[in-house]
Amino acid sequence: MLSSCTTLTDKTRTGISFYPEIIPAGEGAIQNAGSGTEIWNGGSGNGVTNLVKYAVRVSDYAVNSMIRPGWVDHETGKGEYNFAKLDKHFEYCIQYGQKLNIGCFVTSAVGKAITIDGALCSYPLYVHEAMQKSVQKDVISLSFFDKKNRWEPNFENQYYFERYDALLKAFAAYLEQPATFGGKTIQRKKLVRCIEMRHFGFWGEGAYPKHLVPSDSKYLIRFADSFIRHFPDIRIVVPTNGMVYSPTYDAVKEYHFYLLTAKNKAGLLGIFRDNWGWDERSSYYQKIYYSANRYEQDGVKLYELLRDRWKLAPLVGEPGRTSPKGDFRPYSCLLEQVKYLHPAVVRNCNVSDGTGANKFNPDNYSIFDDPPALDQFHQMYSIIGFRYLFTSAKTIMKNDNMRISVDWLNIGLTPTYDKWNIRYFITDETGKEIWSGSSALDLRTVVPDENTAPGVVKADKAKRHTDSFPNVPTSGKLYLQIVDPDDISPPMALSIKGRTRAGAYLLGVF
Repeated sequence: MLSSCTTLTDKTRTGISFYPEIIPAGEGAIQNAGSGTEIWNGGSGNGVTNLVKYAVRVSDYAVNSMIRPGWVDHETGKGEYNFAKLDKHFEYCIQYGQKLNIGCFVTSAVGKAITIDGALCSYPLYVHEAMQKSVQKDVISLSFFDKKNRWEPNFENQYYFERYDALLKAFAAYLEQPATFGGKTIQRKKLVRCIEMRHFGFWGEGAYPKHLVPSDSKYLIRFADSFIRHFPDIRIVVPTNGMVYSPTYDAVKEYHFYLLTAKNKAGLLGIFRDNWGWDERSSYYQKIYYSANRYEQDGVKLYELLRDRWKLAPLVGEPGRTSPKGDFRPYSCLLEQVKYLHPAVVRNCNVSDGTGANKFNPDNYSIFDDPPALDQFHQMYSIIGFRYLFTSAKTIMKNDNMRISVDWLNIGLTPTYDKWNIRYFITDETGKEIWSGSSALDLRTVVPDENTAPGVVKADKAKRHTDSFPNVPTSGKLYLQIVDPDDISPPMALSIKGRTRAGAYLLGVF
């Protein structure tokens, strides 16, 4: 479908100007790889779909998936690893066009856990026994969320670190190997979008009571270095729940600054935030993401590194289970939060759904009985991550030389952090592709205008890019398509109408 097209022809030159019909952000989210929604465990699902209002979907299935393996589930005895349990998730990636966010490897509050002396333990028995024989012992702690006794590790214990480092090394070797589904084989590492550092804190979210926090940053920095060493070219993201300005974390302030300055070949480390939609006015969040966080190092403020991380690396996370309290309405802060911090992906799950009361939702509140809260999610998913479009595409064909100028906009909250190829191709009257060429534009450089509200189209802010191609057929249909160079994710959907079943956009007919 051509929304608006003008063709000018003379004896040696043909020019086509195409002005697409834009999909307003108010019509809903656009499903894309590396942007918007993310589901637990992959497979043929789309998470909690009524949290999201789709304008365009690139697949029948979610294209972003997350898993959070626990240590005890994947190492039984010393050096006895069972990563085969994860094979199905990589097969899902191939089958359903998904890439994985892997939170590895959690040592507290997840996994099947084993019971030792009446307390649950999320790391292997042999590791626990070694710590108990040493000066730096692990300890039993009563968890605040379910009131169960759990063994929590001693991060100052050298043997504990060595065995965790060995776990990451073994997992890195596993990722180097191929996964196969339906006759298609892909290296597992290419199916991973990012790895979350989940070694510290409840659920690996980076927060602990003071008695479980090590006495010096050096004990945690070595874990961060282990991730960087074993996953040198995979994007790494780190937890922020423990970056709160509090005496509890004074001893590991240097560690937190280290996380926000360290990098691997994929770039600076990204971050993840949990509990999106909770009351942003609380002192806890104010002391992490805002100026009430007074941690500073060499003149650099910690909260500013968090606030501006989206400009350099992705922010991901999940909503929190919550309930009404005083003048606070659940999820009423969601839009305010995302406009401030600019997340790329927020999982569409883990909300208060009325299925039972718990510590976080004592009144058994359900978001599905709260239309304003659902609307917050619908609006949030329409702007988080990237939302690319072009306002015009002008093509000039002179003899067999073609020049294409496209005016690009990103009306989302972030750039894409992944490499995409912008591909032009021409088909003949039968629909057969007879020519293709790639644009030199890297969409990672097309960033949202910080002075324009997300979701708003201002054509004068567009970035024009021009490509020239020789030896091009002089007749046929010209299309634009944005593809994953690894041929895993579906072609990118733009915030314009006219997307074909192949994920392409018709620019004109010569």
